[in-house]
Amino acid sequence: MPAPPPVTTTVLVMSTIINCSTVYAHMSPHDAVNAARDDGYAAVEFWWPFDLAVPAPDEVSAFCDLFDDSLGLYAMNLWGGDMAAGQRGVLDTDGLPAGHLEAVSQIASATGLKCSNVLLGRSGELTDLQVQRLTEITAQLGLSGVRALIEPLSGMSDYPITDPWQAEELAQQTGASVLADFYHFAANGVDVDAWLTDVEAGRVSLPAHVQIADFPGRGAPGTGEVPLRSWVERLRAAGYAGEVAGEWTL
Repeated sequence: MPAPPPVTTTVLVMSTIINCSTVYAHMSPHDAVNAARDDGYAAVEFWWPFDLAVPAPDEVSAFCDLFDDSLGLYAMNLWGGDMAAGQRGVLDTDGLPAGHLEAVSQIASATGLKCSNVLLGRSGELTDLQVQRLTEITAQLGLSGVRALIEPLSGMSDYPITDPWQAEELAQQTGASVLADFYHFAANGVDVDAWLTDVEAGRVSLPAHVQIADFPGRGAPGTGEVPLRSWVERLRAAGYAGEVAGEWTL
């Protein structure tokens, strides 16, 4: 497979960390972490990096060993079910299996993991069960110093959260926080300027985490048509001081 596009100054200005599961998807986690280091990043994020919801102890240890003082793990998705088959979370059906959050807690203790995206499941309308489970997960993650994130997703008519205002409402209910992914916002036709205006006015909270990829195409900044730099700059001016993760694909 082709190598990722070279990291440019524009990319580095906007993306303070990088998603190894997308940008370096053709690499093993070990090689992806090294590539991120070589590209100038000091922290990374991953989707759930194991095949199973409850990985073996040696798998957890090997993953944690990838990180050191020169490169940390900032964010990691919780298990989302069979992603290849189209699942995007299991909170609407079986819930997260026993042992999953224990593994996340071990990873957080070893790496300093700061936040985890919790996929809700393709339920159509949001259900009381999803809200209850997200509330419980948020509290459990908090015991490990990890912030639960809610991300509006695109490409599915049956995902229950598709814009940042819905995510904000759910965050208020559950104690979780909003993940603002500008690619998904653009793909869903979100009026990003209106949302940023609400953020600037204090009508909605600043997001807890931000991800970027251009639209259309989900490529690196500059490959599409949306004003990513302007959006990030407005968030920064409004007080956002967190990380901006590059989550583009080849």
